[in-house]
Amino acid sequence: MAEPDLITRQNDRNLAIQWARRMFMRERWAILDTETTGIDSKAEIIQIGVLDGASGKPLMDNVLVRPNAGFVPQQASDINHITTEMVAKSPDFFKVWPQLKNILSNAGMIVIYNAAYDTRLIQQTANLYRLQVPPYPVNCAMLNFASFKGEWNQTKQGYKWPKLQGGDHSALGDCRATLKLMEMMADADLAGITSMFVETLQEQP
Repeated sequence: MAEPDLITRQNDRNLAIQWARRMFMRERWAILDTETTGIDSKAEIIQIGVLDGASGKPLMDNVLVRPNAGFVPQQASDINHITTEMVAKSPDFFKVWPQLKNILSNAGMIVIYNAAYDTRLIQQTANLYRLQVPPYPVNCAMLNFASFKGEWNQTKQGYKWPKLQGGDHSALGDCRATLKLMEMMADADLAGITSMFVETLQEQP
């Protein structure tokens, strides 16, 4: 895949801005984030945060989840500050699932920063309890923000995936950081770059 020219980058940025604006026009949508025991195929969800996109009110306020494995690895605790002791008396995923399932089924649209990761962890954790995950619409805020920034990753041949700024590594804190990021994108000016302008830039030393 060839590195995009300035016109393509600007068009991709504009599409990301328009995406954010459309989200804020929706009556029903939510932002979701999870904290987990790791990133591999055995990792589980240990905290869930969901923010109502329209009102900004929490739907799930850093709900702690006791992992099926019974403990939180130290490497995970170092990042999300959730310890085995903190989740020892928390409900397991089976007990919090009805609330989460209801949100997934009825939110209208779920926005996640790095949607591929959190959707995998939802499915992965549900599988441990033989729970059926309903189909739900998801948009990835990270991929849209990557297009908004337009920084190219030559190795991966795509836009760089930016780290979420302003989060506190709690599920709800990262939801709020995602909301602020989307507000910034929605407030950005749409702009176009003409082919004449590109030619002028190319001619400059």
